[in-house]
Amino acid sequence: MSIPTNNLYNFVAQALENKYLLKYFYPWGEKAFENIVDHITDSIADDSYQDITDRSDPNVKDLRYRKIPVIMCHDQEPLDFDLYSDINMLKQLDNIPQQKDIKYFLNKDRKDLNLRWIHAEHEADYWTLLHSEVNSAEVDKYNNTGLFRCAYWWAHAPIACDWYRFAKYDNRLQRQSQDIMANFLVYARGTTGKRAYRKKFLKHLTHIDSVQVGSFAQYEVLGESSATYDHYDFSHTNCSIILETIFDQRVHLTEKTLRPIACGHPFMILNGPGALETIRSYGFRTFEPFINESYDKEQLSNKRMHMVLKEMQRINSLSNEEQTNIWKECNLIAEYNKQLFFNDRFLSSVKAELQKNVFV
Repeated sequence: MSIPTNNLYNFVAQALENKYLLKYFYPWGEKAFENIVDHITDSIADDSYQDITDRSDPNVKDLRYRKIPVIMCHDQEPLDFDLYSDINMLKQLDNIPQQKDIKYFLNKDRKDLNLRWIHAEHEADYWTLLHSEVNSAEVDKYNNTGLFRCAYWWAHAPIACDWYRFAKYDNRLQRQSQDIMANFLVYARGTTGKRAYRKKFLKHLTHIDSVQVGSFAQYEVLGESSATYDHYDFSHTNCSIILETIFDQRVHLTEKTLRPIACGHPFMILNGPGALETIRSYGFRTFEPFINESYDKEQLSNKRMHMVLKEMQRINSLSNEEQTNIWKECNLIAEYNKQLFFNDRFLSSVKAELQKNVFV
């Protein structure tokens, strides 16, 4: 995805007082090992780091570089511990600049470095691994290696504040009951890999009325589409059904969740159990009792999905007057959420959480 990330990691570096070398994936959304890059601007206040002219050269043995504290930013996509196992590393060697270095260490005494293979000679006891998921077995795997110390932060929050900043001023997002064309708006661009659950959900939607799947404009949806919003979609529907990147036990909230918040749109969400609770922890409000949100406590993914579908059906079955009252109350909550999203205290709370979890 050709979305700039440099500003995001400038934000991280400065929030962490320029004490770390940041490594992250580029372009946005990539997870291949060869896409890990060093973030130099605003990283490491120590001038000695800047003196090292070729940090990508595996022959660089400067002790200063080998001891610099590192933060590995795996905060754009869900964690995947096994993807960077030694077996998979060997499969990827042809595409990795440090392949000679990795081969050397694989043949010696260093094993199971996982993401640390990008800098196998680094001598720190642990790297800080920035991630964006809650209730995660993948986080536990990294913590249990002893080579990483995991730190959570909501990376998509500052990105979404940038991407959707003009929604704050966009009067076209206001909804009028006479303009509504469907109760529910569903975006589902990808349906493979971790997003395969969406195929099942979309199949169930064929039995539910008043649903708009995709944009009314029917434009081609690309990766870059995540960085935009369509005012017509949000002003002509009553509620977003958010299909997050993953749908298992983890809570991993991305721009998919923050886009309807920025647009002042009520929502239900398919993500891990406790997703709504996590959203509320940042000060946002959700839509109980007007929308039945008991699905958020359900541990079984299939049952959680069916509870969302059942709630959609329930709302559709109500009288026009009852539905109007529900959406009137939900819109008040959605407007509160929008105001909070564009308030400086939201981003300040995300920054404070980052600092707390890294500096702990």
